[in-house]
Amino acid sequence: MNRDIRQFVNHHLGAVEFQYDPILKGGSDRTFYRVRVPGGSTFIFMEYGTDVEENAYWAEINRFMTEIGMPVPRIIAFDFRKRFMLLEDLGDADLYSLRAAPWRKRRRHYLTALSGIHRLHRTPLSDVPASLKLCRGYDRSLYAWEHAYFRENFVEAVCGLSLSGPQERDWAEEMEALIDRLQKIPECLIHRDFQSQNIMIRNDRPVFLDFQGMRTGNLFYDLGSLICDPYVSFSSSERNELVAFYYRIMEPDYSFEKFTDYFWEGAAQRLMQALGAYGFLGLKKNKPDFLRHTAGGIRNLAAAASQTGTMPVLKELARTCANKLSA
Repeated sequence: MNRDIRQFVNHHLGAVEFQYDPILKGGSDRTFYRVRVPGGSTFIFMEYGTDVEENAYWAEINRFMTEIGMPVPRIIAFDFRKRFMLLEDLGDADLYSLRAAPWRKRRRHYLTALSGIHRLHRTPLSDVPASLKLCRGYDRSLYAWEHAYFRENFVEAVCGLSLSGPQERDWAEEMEALIDRLQKIPECLIHRDFQSQNIMIRNDRPVFLDFQGMRTGNLFYDLGSLICDPYVSFSSSERNELVAFYYRIMEPDYSFEKFTDYFWEGAAQRLMQALGAYGFLGLKKNKPDFLRHTAGGIRNLAAAASQTGTMPVLKELARTCANKLSA
């Protein structure tokens, strides 16, 4: 911890002496420390880099989420110029840390998390302040970029596969059709990385993290992030329960069958992005721990593509990749 950070912590906590421990988590260019001051209180210090522009959006998005009643960490101090932030410490318990617990214990946390993200999804876009900086929303080009990201960094780099000429044509047609269907879903605000490691459990309630990538998109991207999370295993009945729960609280004007089709296609889109990220971070950013989650991710992608009759090329590609990884 350098001198500037020490001065920042000293100034805002009034503690000349304090202890700190690095927190090694995630794949971003941010640095985290847990700060311990005399008396036993703890805080989280965050310094964010400039490699990813959206890191600078975190504080204002935090304030916006607080205003609409969403559970987020409390900001204690913030220095925009130095990119320093001091936050309340939410502890170490997140949904990922509870992954081995029985479903009867995890279930209520997932239901509460879904109720919380529904508050974001149902917020009218007209209520978003014009001054609030958000990442570029989902459009054809961003969906297509995620497809290319998946192919380059996972299918080719991790699985060692390439598409033949006919496969290339069929893949392009299938992905274009997928984009067409995703764009027909009414857009809303989405978290965009709504998975178990970004949902802390504080005082037995979920608190959301890593929302700097918030943007407009389709809500099934978030639902797929959580309910098809590669980090956590669900039984079919558990997954179905969560999907049905969100349908009930959302009360859409279309059938549950159509809702589930949207869900599986949104989940497939999210899983392609996640697998591309695992390959990129694991191989190009030298963070091999991310590669441990590829097996769960490709298994979930194969399951998502199998649930509808609209993605046969992706279904076969996912199964081929899964076989390569398990060989």
